Amino acid sequence: MSVPVAFGPEPGLRPAEGEPRTGRMARRALLGQLVALLASSSTCLAQARRARVGWLGPGPLPKTGVRSLNETLLLDALRQKGWNEPTNLVLEARGPASDKTLAVAAAELVSLKPDVLVSTGTPAIRVLRGLTTEIPIVMVGAGDPVGTGLIASLARPGGNVTGASWQLDDLIPKTLSLLHEMVPRAKRVDMVNQVGDPGHAVFAKGMLDAARSRSLECQVFQVRDEDELVTTTAGSPADGLLMLATPMIYANPERIAAAAVGRGLPIAITGGPARDPTSSGILCSYCASQKELFRLAADCIDRIMRGARAADIPVEQTLRYDFIINLKTARALGLKVPQGLLLLADELIS
Repeated sequence: MSVPVAFGPEPGLRPAEGEPRTGRMARRALLGQLVALLASSSTCLAQARRARVGWLGPGPLPKTGVRSLNETLLLDALRQKGWNEPTNLVLEARGPASDKTLAVAAAELVSLKPDVLVSTGTPAIRVLRGLTTEIPIVMVGAGDPVGTGLIASLARPGGNVTGASWQLDDLIPKTLSLLHEMVPRAKRVDMVNQVGDPGHAVFAKGMLDAARSRSLECQVFQVRDEDELVTTTAGSPADGLLMLATPMIYANPERIAAAAVGRGLPIAITGGPARDPTSSGILCSYCASQKELFRLAADCIDRIMRGARAADIPVEQTLRYDFIINLKTARALGLKVPQGLLLLADELIS
């Protein structure tokens, strides 16, 4: 509804006694110009504050117009910092697909020149860092970022990478312990990882040491893609498998889960956020808390968008973890989950 405007002397600008009409008109015109200038400046400032964040998904993204769980968590965490889409934030997302590798998706994202790049997991962060040394990169979790060369140190990362990380040297033994408790008769538990993971040597040693401490046999395998991973799972002679959360698992968890159930093989995932693969049929996961990782990452993103350098922002290590069990898969494998684990779990999927 339009509101009638009364034109006349503005408050505080009442003409002096005897001031000519032309003087009043000139003053009114000048005030109008000042108001227009201020409005224009406010618009420019608002546009200048519209930050662009680029998200590289570790797996295929939903159809256009639908946000993935990771994107939703990122937007929610940034909203707590005052960044709202589309008011002062634009989130661009890219991810691998059947006709697009992770590297191609990353190159597309970097070409958009966002203010900040964001992703999860060592392989994805490594790909982004290989494409740009100028755009800040925020990790939503990566295992051993110092040992894999992503940063110089947790306190002073240097370069253009910062964010949040988890400690796989702690996660691997704990995940193996949970899996062994679920499958107490197991004598051999193997680990499967992705070829090219820069932290593989460190993670493999951690797994072998953890298995030895539990008197378990163990072999460590590396596979090139999800097809080879499915084949390895279906033909495994082990009593259980521990897998690191990598793009392979995010790409097609249903195939991996089906191969595991067909073989009668329990699988546990550790490392990065793995709620989606677990809900898709993997037996269980013990991973860094998604909400906590995105909260820590949002702190870094907010500081960067307000002028801080990634090199000067310490990398945080999450202290919260999610233990998720898929009870439907447990039943399909003929496993009875101990009551203690049911009470310990953060989420039970049935």
